[in-house]
Amino acid sequence: MQILGKTHQLDRSAWLLLIISGLFATATALSNTFVNVYLWKIKHDFALIGWFNWINYLAMAVTFVFAGRMAKQVDRVIAIRLGVALQALFYLSVLMLGTHAADYVFFLGSFLGIGSGFFWLAYNVLYFEITERHNRDIFNGINGLLTSVAGIATPLLSGWVITRVDHFTGYRIIFGISLAVFLLAVVVTFLLRPRSAAGVYRLKEILSLVRNRDNYWYWVNLAMIAQGAREGLFVFLISLLVYVATGNELALGSYLTAASAVGLFSYFLVGRFMRLSWRDESILVGSLMMGIVVVPLIWDINTWTLVILGLGAALFYPVYMVPLTSAVFDVIGQSNETAQLRVEYVVARELALNLGRILSISAFLWWIQRSPDMTQLKWLVLAVGFIQVLTWVFIRRVPLLNK
Repeated sequence: MQILGKTHQLDRSAWLLLIISGLFATATALSNTFVNVYLWKIKHDFALIGWFNWINYLAMAVTFVFAGRMAKQVDRVIAIRLGVALQALFYLSVLMLGTHAADYVFFLGSFLGIGSGFFWLAYNVLYFEITERHNRDIFNGINGLLTSVAGIATPLLSGWVITRVDHFTGYRIIFGISLAVFLLAVVVTFLLRPRSAAGVYRLKEILSLVRNRDNYWYWVNLAMIAQGAREGLFVFLISLLVYVATGNELALGSYLTAASAVGLFSYFLVGRFMRLSWRDESILVGSLMMGIVVVPLIWDINTWTLVILGLGAALFYPVYMVPLTSAVFDVIGQSNETAQLRVEYVVARELALNLGRILSISAFLWWIQRSPDMTQLKWLVLAVGFIQVLTWVFIRRVPLLNK
């Protein structure tokens, strides 16, 4: 395992968390993108897909507040187990609703958001507790590798099954497999030792820091909003545009597989060679290049310009994301006092991310209402494509980035 770096610095709990993350990534890579396509096939409506994702992120943000209290005063492991179980129930609901799913996007979006909220809150708190500053880049690199490996085979499998079987039957098969993988992840969570805690839940105190420009968290909060703005729109829209351009699930699966293969290569390099002293420059280069690969869409939104965008973003996303994530959690762990409030800091981080996601999807919904022509979307995509440069502008105000 030395080829992956100093993996001996990761203990049993870290590897279990990586396995849970890998299973989660596998299940979501199998189905999450295809849920949006599934809804599109039922009812050709960009606004419908936008509202599904909008309510997902809103429900996720609200859930973080309650999940944070559970993680702070009950047990983080119970929270992550509940999150994975709710994800499984989401796919069970999609299976039961069948082609009527498009009539219940607010229900399904809320269900998905609640499950994601419990999972990501608990995962990020566990990630902070299990890792230290000296091995966070290693953990993030390996986690990125697992995510990319999951993304290489599973979308291609999904596309192949859907196109070879009656389409809606194929979707039900894939959603059923995702359900099974999530259930396996629930089983693995029982191998994590309980991490109960007690204390006052001081979320309001941490949220008040965003008004103080002299506090590191003010700049981290702004950086997370900018990061979330890109994620909110790009996570669902680019893949949906690829499907609209090709009209074929196997082509979409191949696209996602190629992007994940490029991401695998990039995560390997970043996880293996990233240095603390390179974080600032790495975030800048990654954020700029992730915007530059959007530029070809100005001339036309077609399969090739979308491929350039997808593969380019997959190549440079790890260059941007791995050091950014490590830097943010270094801020949380900068002192004993901040570390004791790690749950509240993670909740605040996720609230900022989801605020950015909600804002960008709100812009998308406004744009679609104003100009439903798909070709005009390129200007919105271009603007959002460069917004993560603001993440670098804000995060570089944090001295811990280079220390």
